[in-house]
Amino acid sequence: MRIMLLGGLGFIGSHTACKLKQLGHSVGIMDSFNQYQSFPDEEYFEVLRQRREFADPDRVFRGRIEEELRLDEVFSSLRPDVVVHLATYPNARFVEHDPVDASNNMVVGTEIVVRACARHKVGRLVFASSSMVYGGFNSRIPDETTEPHPSTLYGSLKLKGEKICQKMGHDLGLETVILRPSALYGPRDMIVRVISLMAKNCIEHGKILVRGKDSKLDFSFVEDVADAFVLAALHPAAVGHIFNCTRGRGRTLLEAAEILLANLGSGSIELREADKFYPSRGTVNSDKIKHQLGWEPSVDLEAGVPAYLNWFLAQEFLKLRVPTQTEPKGEGGGDRNTG
Repeated sequence: MRIMLLGGLGFIGSHTACKLKQLGHSVGIMDSFNQYQSFPDEEYFEVLRQRREFADPDRVFRGRIEEELRLDEVFSSLRPDVVVHLATYPNARFVEHDPVDASNNMVVGTEIVVRACARHKVGRLVFASSSMVYGGFNSRIPDETTEPHPSTLYGSLKLKGEKICQKMGHDLGLETVILRPSALYGPRDMIVRVISLMAKNCIEHGKILVRGKDSKLDFSFVEDVADAFVLAALHPAAVGHIFNCTRGRGRTLLEAAEILLANLGSGSIELREADKFYPSRGTVNSDKIKHQLGWEPSVDLEAGVPAYLNWFLAQEFLKLRVPTQTEPKGEGGGDRNTG
């Protein structure tokens, strides 16, 4: 099949592209190459280079999904059977920093993508949403029947994107699948998410700040989540459904910090009050995708953190910041499926 990944050089996209290529599909990528005025050049361009090499796409195009004419050019060139829409802001903080552009990207851009899929006779559209649509869990374990109540602009925009895909997709005769991942981490990530930020702070400053020792996240390894996106793109039973795709095991931020310290071999933890910007979260129920599509996530923090550190500690952009590095210790330190 010809599969097009919008935002395909992002974190999930590059891992998904690699898996699709390994299955023998033709993979085209369109990406905006957005640094979000945040990532240092030495980090951004090196990680981007690694993602492109790892993904090994057949073709790569530069462009934003909001640019309708450019999107049409790329669709006409690739003639995709399936489109995986991952072209979005990477987290809630980035959305708050530029809400106008984020809204344009995540709402208007998604409308443009759906219409382009219909015009170019695409068979299926997979939309990357987020568990942030649920808002605060309040001791619940949300599944796909739980009514979303987003408490951040990011979560609200993701939910709007879902509704656009569902309603417009139905009206235009387009198959749609929606995935809701949570708390991603793993190799080839920018320093932007919880695990990567904890690791950076410990290495550079010898300390991890834990904002709420009892705060929980359903940490999900990127390779597992990429498997879910492959199934969403290809499995006949995925059509028309929303799926959570998380590890399914809420872990405290303190647990994550302790696992990082055990593998780094040094450092300390400083406890602070929970970050009130983020809703109270925890375990997400992902049984539906396991039973319906046969998805089998397998990586817990005990294996995923060493795999991430094995990659992270070898990066030259990190070595520019600190004079010496400590190798991760213990079993399970190798990155899996590095191609």
